[in-house]
Amino acid sequence: MKLVKAAKYIFWTFYNIWFYLLVFVFTIIIILPAFIFILINKNWYRKFYGMGVLWSDLILFFMGMFPSKKGGLKTKKGAPYIFVANHVSMIDVMLLVSTVRKNPLVFIGKKELEKIPIYGYIYKRTMILVDRSSSESKKEVFKQSKEKLNSGTSIAIFPEGTVPELDVELAPFKHGAFTMAIEHQVPIVPMTFLDNKKRFPWSFGGLIGGSKGTPGKLRVKIHDPIDTKGMVKDDRIKLSQDVRKLMLEDLRES
Repeated sequence: MKLVKAAKYIFWTFYNIWFYLLVFVFTIIIILPAFIFILINKNWYRKFYGMGVLWSDLILFFMGMFPSKKGGLKTKKGAPYIFVANHVSMIDVMLLVSTVRKNPLVFIGKKELEKIPIYGYIYKRTMILVDRSSSESKKEVFKQSKEKLNSGTSIAIFPEGTVPELDVELAPFKHGAFTMAIEHQVPIVPMTFLDNKKRFPWSFGGLIGGSKGTPGKLRVKIHDPIDTKGMVKDDRIKLSQDVRKLMLEDLRES
């Protein structure tokens, strides 16, 4: 038994190292060249968005993870949406991009992400970062989001705000995504990641044998877009609760 346990920890450690290696390598050879063109002209982001899809597909493929969609993505090409999903793993970003594909999007993420070498530098110049302790930062997020949505670029948000502890099924939702959808009268598209926590739980402990992870299927339950036309700001709480209820049902059914 001790030998089997030791073998598992060795596998988990190298599996985690392999993930970081893949992210680094594919960021250098795929994302960095596209990023240079985006720096020249930020309006080229949509043209080079396919490179981000390729980056996501390759990382998942070489991790031995294969997306499986439950429900079709009923969105219109060129129309803006706000995509929301549960946040449980470092592969959430890749799976969301790989799933959406035809709708260029930007993530709203924590400002702390800019500290990640190379990736963080690119991220902060192509995505929207928020400092939750700053009211000015939050105002800037809404301003940038409006510009993106008006240009036809979608927004992706993890409404839990952070990755909860492993024993938390689904953390309470913050209202930012729903307020934004209502304010800009943009449909919101919920999707639930059913296997990400099992496949690659969020942890940097893998480098010392502390994190688990296994190749396999990644099921994504995609819900129909929820129209927000006619909704007012006070509807954000009920909208948030309804979307969270959908995700909880998905997780419990799976």
